Amino acid sequence: MQEMIDSVTRFVAGEIAPHAAAVDRSGQFPEGLVPRLGEQGLLGLAAPAAFGGVEADLATFGACVEAVGRACASTAWLLLAHTMSVRALLIAGSDETRQRLLPDLVAGRRLGCAMAATEAGGGSNPLGIRTRARRDGKDWVLDGGKEFISLSGMADVYVLMARTGEPPPALGCFIVEKGDAGVSFGRREELLGVHGVPVGGIALSGCRLESSRLLGDEAGGLMVMGAAGAHGLVGAASAALGIASAALDDAGAHVKERVVAGAALASQPGVQAALGDMRIELAAARGMLVQAIRDIAGHKGPPLSLFAAKLTATETAVRIVDRCMALFGAAGYSRELPAERRMRDVRAFTIHWANNEVLRDTIRKASVA
Repeated sequence: MQEMIDSVTRFVAGEIAPHAAAVDRSGQFPEGLVPRLGEQGLLGLAAPAAFGGVEADLATFGACVEAVGRACASTAWLLLAHTMSVRALLIAGSDETRQRLLPDLVAGRRLGCAMAATEAGGGSNPLGIRTRARRDGKDWVLDGGKEFISLSGMADVYVLMARTGEPPPALGCFIVEKGDAGVSFGRREELLGVHGVPVGGIALSGCRLESSRLLGDEAGGLMVMGAAGAHGLVGAASAALGIASAALDDAGAHVKERVVAGAALASQPGVQAALGDMRIELAAARGMLVQAIRDIAGHKGPPLSLFAAKLTATETAVRIVDRCMALFGAAGYSRELPAERRMRDVRAFTIHWANNEVLRDTIRKASVA
């Protein structure tokens, strides 16, 4: 898959990187870029060739997301949301549903979003989900609301979690489409970073869905979320590593050019030590992710190593981006350079695609089980 990675790297340099600063300032995703992502194969990384996909393994997926993240966190964010919807359809969708939706999603004619789970009382804690799905004849009727949903109002297809019964673990995943009756979208949240993609609410009022819109079993929502979640975890870690890698490269170039007291900053032992330490930390975090992907492929039980890798990669990236910004001095705080944008963007990956504090708590409990 190296050819795919190289192709994506060239595409990012030519069609994503030049617009990243403008996307951040305007808050608008570039018109026409979604179909181009499809043509490049990025929207079908997790899909089989039968649907027009690339059939990339998790390692290749992560490398491609990292290449995108180096240039534009918003595009990486969109790619993660879309890929998880594709994975959910592949894991639990009927043959008819896959045939109806996947070719358009892979080609970029339609955009997907998953998992729409977050609510005022649930999200990281799925058992707190209050959105309900009740049977009415052969149909399901959904009522409730979601908050902080990526691509809210922008995506065409949403994989959404709702409670299908009692006790609370009875959760199902449903396909909700943008034009469905009873679906509306709330205001767009004003976020610190990742400005290029909308994040907002989804309201459901008497939203009637055919039985085929249920993905898998009516109590199988957590299974679908877990199975699709590997791409979210790998993608978040990879995007953050891409942001950190770009920050480190820029800082390394800057200290060679910046002269203070007649000598380049790069000649100072303290600066050399800082750059060396950051490269070590970046390599270690990337190594953890590589091993975690191998563990997933080897089916070695619960993905605790992937939880740890996502947590470590994103938090390491935050530290690196912050320290790199400091090496630019006052200029690093200016919007004329990408340093401050990276600082705002990278933090988001510690919160979404599995909240780091929840992952940390899960790992802590497993360590004493």
